[in-house]
Amino acid sequence: MNIEKYGFERSDLVVVTAVNAYLKNLTPEARTETLSEIVKQDGVIDGPALAALIENAKAAAMISSEAWQPGEGEYQKALSFIQEQLPAVDGKKYVAGMPKKFIQYIKDCAR
Repeated sequence: MNIEKYGFERSDLVVVTAVNAYLKNLTPEARTETLSEIVKQDGVIDGPALAALIENAKAAAMISSEAWQPGEGEYQKALSFIQEQLPAVDGKKYVAGMPKKFIQYIKDCAR
């Protein structure tokens, strides 16, 4: 999923990037099952399930970030930003105040 088309704020990019990478690494079946638990058939979002997805994505990103290689310029700035901000992400708190863009992103992923 191309996250750039949603125009996320910088503060949301850490969460969206982690979730996007996590979903990409799931098998198609696991991705479908995960998203069907979050986005119900009537379009309602299951907040606790979405918070759990964010926490799982955060954990996976933190583990994989240990292997990220230092870079230069914009790449290094982005890498440093993610590594600094990721530990502070709290799935429940994020879901409580998530932007509508994130809800749309999740619904689009579930399609």
